[in-house]
Amino acid sequence: MKFFTFIFVSFFSLIATANVAIFKFENELQEKRFKVLVAELRCPTCQNQNLADSNSMVAEDLKQIVYEQIIAGKTDEQILSFMKQRYGEFILYEPEIQSNIILWVGPFIFLVLALTGFLIWYKNNKVESSDD
Repeated sequence: MKFFTFIFVSFFSLIATANVAIFKFENELQEKRFKVLVAELRCPTCQNQNLADSNSMVAEDLKQIVYEQIIAGKTDEQILSFMKQRYGEFILYEPEIQSNIILWVGPFIFLVLALTGFLIWYKNNKVESSDD
């Protein structure tokens, strides 16, 4: 019975560790760049996790792509641009402001319009109530 337990535990522990990728870098700078990049990129399947925290198959593939591009000597900007072209701006945790300007400025515009409308309404009601 102990033999079967040993085989069972050994088999499933191998399966559990099967998809752990180990990346070997030429220097520490490449390793730091890799860690920063996979933290900046969002997993397309998990949607609320970055590549560093995700264990999905897509995230593992994207980590491999980032690794290969770092080893090939590409800059961080080139890697982020490649990912953005391939997966859209959704893959970036911090999207560019130019493409999302309405999301950044819209609430302030709405606040100014609402405040202006309230002041006009208040002025008109104040004038009417003083006439009575």
